[in-house]
Formats: sequence, structure tokens, C-alpha cells
Amino acid sequence: MASAWAGWSSRDDIAAARSARSPRVPPSSVRSVEPCLTVLPSGFWSFVSICSYLHLSLKNGAAVVQEDDLITQERPLSLPINLGLNDGTICPQSCIDVMQQHTSRTSLRHYTTADNEPLLDVICKVDGVKPENIYLAHGSGPILKQCVPYLITKKIKSSTRRIARHLISKNGFPIISGHLTYFKVPIKAMNRGLTVRLLPLSPEDNFKLRVPDVEAELKKGDGLVYICNPNNPTGQLMMERDEIEYLAKKYPKSIFWVDEAYVQYIARDEHAYISDLVPKYDNLCVSRTFSFAYGLAGVRMGYLLSSAERIKEFESQVTNYRFGTLQEKLAAAALTDRDHLIQLRKMTAIDRDDVMAHLKKYDGLEAYASKTHFILCKFTDGRTGAWLGEELMKRGIKIKVFKPVPGQDYTAYFRLTLGVNNENIYLCEQLDALLG
Repeated sequence: MASAWAGWSSRDDIAAARSARSPRVPPSSVRSVEPCLTVLPSGFWSFVSICSYLHLSLKNGAAVVQEDDLITQERPLSLPINLGLNDGTICPQSCIDVMQQHTSRTSLRHYTTADNEPLLDVICKVDGVKPENIYLAHGSGPILKQCVPYLITKKIKSSTRRIARHLISKNGFPIISGHLTYFKVPIKAMNRGLTVRLLPLSPEDNFKLRVPDVEAELKKGDGLVYICNPNNPTGQLMMERDEIEYLAKKYPKSIFWVDEAYVQYIARDEHAYISDLVPKYDNLCVSRTFSFAYGLAGVRMGYLLSSAERIKEFESQVTNYRFGTLQEKLAAAALTDRDHLIQLRKMTAIDRDDVMAHLKKYDGLEAYASKTHFILCKFTDGRTGAWLGEELMKRGIKIKVFKPVPGQDYTAYFRLTLGVNNENIYLCEQLDALLG
């Protein structure tokens, strides 16, 4: 029911509707709306009064909300639920429209253009780049896996001094990032024998990556600075646009990789995106995905923005026709949907506040403010994230707990990802049972 908040006039309107529509009841009573009204819970009639305002109709035993062009269906809760992968919640209505246009057995028989030109044109308009600055791939994860090792290897081989440093100390072109970030990047680099320098991130300053700390490392030698912005798992911005531009300009021989997998959860008037800086700075890379804010993880789409020379190198390693016709149309529809991100941010803020209110009730637990659809938490009483993960898994909920990182201890931490409405309700019920 999450996207039914779209278009409402205020947070109070949304919260009031949720209060009436989403009582804290056992999951068995929220699985479906039974055809026989005599077995419905007593709260159903207040539910109906709200639904009449939304023009709700009952169809096939499930609640269908019709609001302007928006039609969403609340599916029955199905266990287990995965609140550990940061899957998005809702996709743009325009993507549903695209899928409904492909209903015949010949709808998908043709390739699109070899370079997905229609989608490249849309990305150019949205991000202020040129087609030669864009590299398409199946999610941002594969981009990181393919491109980061390649860039570092190429940088090391470009200089005899770097080759010598790498042979002696594996420090030819280090990765520089924050202590608490998307761990697959530093861990995979470490496993490949590369040097990784992790800088402090403090909750007292919202887990920001401090420019002086980055500069102190770059003065020792060039490297790849990985900036997850907003950061996973902290949910906060690591750096602002002007800070990143300052560093990219001052240290042209270093590479600045800005992972904007979650940036769409923040409005542009709150945080200035940096994609339009890519044509200006050859040492800047920006990766994006459709899996989270656009709710299209099941389709696996992402793209990288970087210099034309670098994109040409990456293109030479793969085949063309990478996105199929349906992928291309879904991605273009998502990027051009005028309402989706406004609806999503509004919905996410309400859901996040609701879950945060529960987390703050518990003794021995600290939950950190987030700008995204996930919340980082830490036990302060000796309990571990792994313990909670095991207990919630017994109840059909998977959350994110953190693997050991050399020199770091994250055993007290865990991360919760917001689900759709009935998943969040069930999560809060189980947290109450375990922690309350």
C-alpha cells in the first residue's frame, strides 16, 4: 500500500491514513481481505472509511487502490522476507505501463539498437553528459567488479615507480575510503593483494569522510578514492559536491569513484548530484543503479558515467546489445517519470520514521539517522548483530549483519532495510518481541 501515499498534501494526511489502515496486528490477519465480510477484524470498518476516500475497490480477494493513474496492490505477507539486500520498494507507474504494452507473444521478438541509443539519449538529458560518457551494465555491482580492478591495474602498470611500489608493498595505487562503507569494494581489493586505506567515519558528524583526511592520504601518493554517496550502510552523505570537485581538480592523477546507488532518495534541492561534472574531470567516475530507488532490482540495470576514453576501454571488454528492448524501455521510463521519486521520498520518510520510533524504544540499542531506505543500528550492551540476525531469521526475516574486516570490529552493528508496508509492520512486531 506504500505508493498510495503519492499526491497527498502533507505528512499528517499520510500518517493519519496509515494509522487507520495499518493496525499492528498479527500477520495472519493482514494476509488478505477475505470475500466473506463476517470474518473480517473489527478494524476493517475504519479501514473502509479511509478507502472510500481513495476510491478503493475489492478485487480477487486483495485490496486495490486506485488514485489517478496509480494502481497498487498490497500482496499478502510471504515469509521469509529479505530486509538485508536493500531491495527497493516500488517501481515507477510508467514502468508498469511499459510492461502492460508488451502483452503479445511477438512483443519482444526484436533487438533494440546495438548501443541502446534511445536510453543513452535519456541519460544524457537527465545527467548532463554525452553518449560517449555512458557505460551500461546489469547493475552497479558488476560495474564495480569489472572496472575498479581494471583501473587500478592499469594505473599501476602506467608507471615504473608504481610498479616498484606495488611489487615491494602492494601500494602502487591504493584504494582510499571510509571505515564503514560498502564492504565489497575494500574486501575484494584486499583479496586481490591491493592496499586499502580506510579513514575514520564518526556518527558525531554523520559519518562524513573528511577532506583533510583524504588529502593526507593522497599526499603520500595517488590512489582511487571510493565515495559511496549516500553511504551504505550509514545512510548519510560521505561528501558534498563541492568537496568532491575540489579533490578531483586538485589531484588529477587520482581517480574519484562516486557510487550513487542511493542518491535518488535525496532530492536535488537538498544535495547537488555530480553527474554533470563527469565531462569536466577525466578522473571522475559516477555509478548508478535502478535496483533501489526505482524498485527494479529484478531487472538488473545500472550505468557508469566517466571519461570517453575510459568508457571506450570498458566497452571493448564486452559485447553490444547489452540491454534488451524491455530493459531499455523500463530504464528510460523510470528516468523520465516525473512523479515517482517525489512519491518514493515521501513514502520512505514516513516508513523510516515509523521504524525509527520503534528502534528508539529499546534499551541498549542505537539507531542512526538516515537519508535513505535503510537504517544502521548498533548494540551498546554487548549483544551482537549476528545474534539478532539469527533470531529474526527464525521468524522469517533476513537482515544485514557485517562480516569481519581486517582491523575493524563491526560485530555490534546491523542494518535494516525498509520493506513494503506489511513487511515493516511484521518487522516491528518481531523487534518488539525480541527487544522490547
